[in-house]
Amino acid sequence: MSIDFIYSVIKIVIISLSTFYISIKIIHCNDLNSLKKLYILILSFLISILYAIIKSYITIVFALMVTYILYSLLLSIVTKNKIGYSMLIIIVAISISYGVYGISAFIQFFPREMLKFSNDIMNLLMVAIIQGLILYSFFKIKRFKDGFSFLQNKNKNDYIDIFILSISALIVFVCFMIIIYDEALVKYIFIELVLMTIIMIIVARRTLTMYYKQKLLERTVKEYENTIKEKDSEIEKVSSEKFNFMKISHQFYNRQQALELKVKEFLNNSNLKAEMGEELEITNKINDLSKEYSEAMQKMEYSPKLQATNIPGVDDIFKYMQSECQKNNIKFNLQINGNINYMVNNIVSQNKLETLIGDHIRDAIIAINSGDNTNRSIIAILGMINDYYEFCVYDSGIEFKIDTLLKLGLEPITTHSNDGGSGIGFVTTFETLEECKASLIIEEKRMNNADYTKAVRIRFNNKNKYEIHSYRADEIKIYNKDSRITIENI
Repeated sequence: MSIDFIYSVIKIVIISLSTFYISIKIIHCNDLNSLKKLYILILSFLISILYAIIKSYITIVFALMVTYILYSLLLSIVTKNKIGYSMLIIIVAISISYGVYGISAFIQFFPREMLKFSNDIMNLLMVAIIQGLILYSFFKIKRFKDGFSFLQNKNKNDYIDIFILSISALIVFVCFMIIIYDEALVKYIFIELVLMTIIMIIVARRTLTMYYKQKLLERTVKEYENTIKEKDSEIEKVSSEKFNFMKISHQFYNRQQALELKVKEFLNNSNLKAEMGEELEITNKINDLSKEYSEAMQKMEYSPKLQATNIPGVDDIFKYMQSECQKNNIKFNLQINGNINYMVNNIVSQNKLETLIGDHIRDAIIAINSGDNTNRSIIAILGMINDYYEFCVYDSGIEFKIDTLLKLGLEPITTHSNDGGSGIGFVTTFETLEECKASLIIEEKRMNNADYTKAVRIRFNNKNKYEIHSYRADEIKIYNKDSRITIENI
């Protein structure tokens, strides 16, 4: 058995194992038992020997075709996917495997030259170690740790599949060219290989983002459908409550009229002794009736049902802030745009989101109580707004003092220190903004009794900016000496 044959077998074993590792990772197949893993290991070795034999006695093209088909069959059997789907996954995996192999060989070139390694087998093993480390690190990235979602979707976009397939085929073709051409052309083809690998990574990333947006749109449509059903149910409930209210009022109306007649008779026909006895009786009856009416009306009171995020802690904080608004005679509305699970799992932690919600709705309550606006209302919006996840609170309270606006994020400062404000909330907010690279956007409108006067937006746009959009922008600019703040007219 020649050294070249052994070298060829070892090389294709490395490619085979990395190809199956990539395949399993990109379809996020975590249910492989030890026996299936052993099958893959043994069959990869056998396929590699078959490849080396076919390459030596027939042609390399036929060898590549046979191994590709065998890889696809093995993946289909192990994962129980259709052969066509497995063939797509395998060619993507092979292209990634060859691309990373080429990058690993380039990295390995420098220590090899420095240490003067001349053993081909040792060099090949060094390439395998570097390739393994690159692939392991790649699939530890948060965006790719669960695989390529756009390739896991059974209702795949055919155009995306064709594009990915084309890029993958090009990478495999370049690898094939590297194998069969002489060394004079390898360095040029290698550059093409690296470029195509980079293109594929960019395409995969962009496609993954498109997929997430598509899924979010689908979820948003479903959420809106559910919201419409909930609103219909709420309208029906309100109609029922209105009917019950009218019924209770009707029940008390006749009794109130009877008491009114009793009072008139008392005033017109009574002596002093009768007065004292009947006055006490009438007073007691009025008090009893009022108490009974109040109890009946209390049973009618209910809190409007809020939209659910399906994240218990977040839903609980919204319910609590709703109850705080009711205590302060403030109307509270909540709007959830789409599904926020991805937001909580990948962009901002749940506990920090809950803190943002509590702090800024509490600030809005304090701002409303500090003013005399007859329109006492708050609306909170959470979810996807214009391609970014966002948490926004609109309120009809008083505006920020200019000094407060300019010092936000630098020190604990508040406009409402006499009403329970401490300024700590915004300090915590700016810490979260820096950690998540989110932006704070404060919008101000002139005070009026028919609309919201300001909005505080936490926009997760990876820009970490502080912006003020205000009707008094020119006045704020006079006092602003801080380049971190962007001030615009609204």
